[in-house]
Amino acid sequence: MSHINDTSKPLIFLGSNIAIEVFSDACEHLGIQVHGIIDSDYWGNTDLYYGIPVIDSEESFKNSDKLSYYRDNFNFFCATNWIPSNDAVSIRNKEKRSKIINFIREYNLNCITIVDSCAKILKSTNIGRGCFIDGYINILPRVTIGDYTNIYTFSHVGHDTVIGNNCVIQRHCAVPSHSVIEDDVFFGSGSRALKDNTIYRRGTFVHESIYLRRSTVENEIVSIHGTNTKRVVSQYVD
Repeated sequence: MSHINDTSKPLIFLGSNIAIEVFSDACEHLGIQVHGIIDSDYWGNTDLYYGIPVIDSEESFKNSDKLSYYRDNFNFFCATNWIPSNDAVSIRNKEKRSKIINFIREYNLNCITIVDSCAKILKSTNIGRGCFIDGYINILPRVTIGDYTNIYTFSHVGHDTVIGNNCVIQRHCAVPSHSVIEDDVFFGSGSRALKDNTIYRRGTFVHESIYLRRSTVENEIVSIHGTNTKRVVSQYVD
C-alpha cells in the first residue's frame, strides 16, 4: 500500500481545520514534508494557518498549467473535517469536504493516507486512500478501512470489521469485531459499540459517551436526548 505515509513528494493539505496541527505533527514524525495548504477560505486573507503556508485556492485546479504543476510535483490530503451537526458551519464543512474529495477524484490527484507512527496496526489491515489514523490506536487483525475515514487517538477496532468510506471514529471510541460500519458513519468521542456482528448503517451518528449494544438503521441519531424511542439505560442504548 504505497499510498500510506508516502514520502516520495511534498504534501499539500486540501482545505483545513482548527486541529490541522495533528496532521502536520504526524507528518513531521513520519518524514513527510508539508508544502502548504490550498484553501479558498484563507487564500488572499492570510499567509499562514497555524504555521503552515497558505499557497493557493481550490480554483487553481481549473487552470491546466497549475493543475499539471501540482499533480506532477505533490501528494495531497483532505484536511477539512466534518461532523454531522445541523448548524451552518458544520453543514458547510461537510459540503466542502465532499467537494474536495470529488475534485481529488476528478483531477486524479495522488491522495495519501497518514498513519501516525504510534498507531498499532497489523499487516493484515487494509486501509484506503485519504485516511488519517491517529496515534495510540489499536486495530486488531483483518480490518478493512475505506477511503477518507479518520480514526482518532486511543480508539480500538475489533478484528474482522469492515469500515466504510468517509467515516469518523472520534477519540476514546471502541468498535466491535465482525461488524460492518457503512459509509458516512460518525462515532462521537467516548462512544462504545459493544456487540459483535452488528451493522451500523450509512449516516449513523452515535453521540458522545453512548454505549451501544445493537445495530442501527440508516441516518439514525443515537442519543439519550430528544425523540429517540429506543430503550435507554443510563448512557447505554439497547
